[in-house]
Amino acid sequence: MAGETLNPIQQMVLDALAKRADFVPTTPELADEIESHLVDALEPVARNYSPTNALFITKHKLGSVHSCEAHHVATRDTFAWSVPSVRGTVLHKAIELLLNVRSSRSPGDLVDDALDRIVESERGTASDFIASLSPAEQAELRAGVVDLVTKYEDSFPPLKPEWRPVVESPAKVNLFGGAVVLSTRSDLTIGHPGSKVIIDMKSGRVTQSHREDLRFYSLVETLKSRQAPRLTATFSLESQRIDTEAVGLSTLRAAVHRLVEGAQLIDELDRQARSPSRRAGVQCRWCPLAASCDEGRAHLNGETDNDY
Repeated sequence: MAGETLNPIQQMVLDALAKRADFVPTTPELADEIESHLVDALEPVARNYSPTNALFITKHKLGSVHSCEAHHVATRDTFAWSVPSVRGTVLHKAIELLLNVRSSRSPGDLVDDALDRIVESERGTASDFIASLSPAEQAELRAGVVDLVTKYEDSFPPLKPEWRPVVESPAKVNLFGGAVVLSTRSDLTIGHPGSKVIIDMKSGRVTQSHREDLRFYSLVETLKSRQAPRLTATFSLESQRIDTEAVGLSTLRAAVHRLVEGAQLIDELDRQARSPSRRAGVQCRWCPLAASCDEGRAHLNGETDNDY
């Protein structure tokens, strides 16, 4: 960042992401140990799947099954675009343009370009959802993303090209010949394998579940590159604060435990081995079962407080 003066928030974020002088990359042997333990623990589950009928695990599926099994079952085969999900997609595209287009552009110009590219893209159905919005709703969507991009520029330090910043970087690991697939898509990654930083951008507040999501990302990166990332971070655009966690044996073991437990739950529910349990929480706000679920109605009426 030669020649650039950072404001206090940008400097705080940069300091939080900086590599410590005593940092030592993990060895391939650690990845071997983690993978061996994971494969042993998942072997009973993997028997029920095959490459043509794979158990596909993402952070969303893990979060869903660990929060409320009934909600997981009700929504596991469906996906519907919403204003919040499209807002995140447009934000990521705008940040990608900000990082890769050399000319200086305003947040509004970046968002307009991002919207145009998404509408013209055939990937997914975000373009159809955006087209279905009224002119007023599209204007509100644009204004919301412009606000987020402005906050990003005001609080996140400019990234040097040599830091290798990548937006929406996918990673995938196949286990048991493809019978079990672990898949991630990181909002932002920085650095080389062995010292990589994985960053999740959030428009709202930071919660404990975000750390759990990033531990899963760390596990997948470790298995893929045979070296653990150096750091994970959740950056809240709302509060302009960053929450970081160093990656090591303890965090990877925690990720393995949560993954195995989640895979076992998903397997049981896929096989209909038992009825799904119910747990009220933040997911009740958009759950299709909310109207007929006693726990969900009580939560939405303010009688419980199980948000995570």
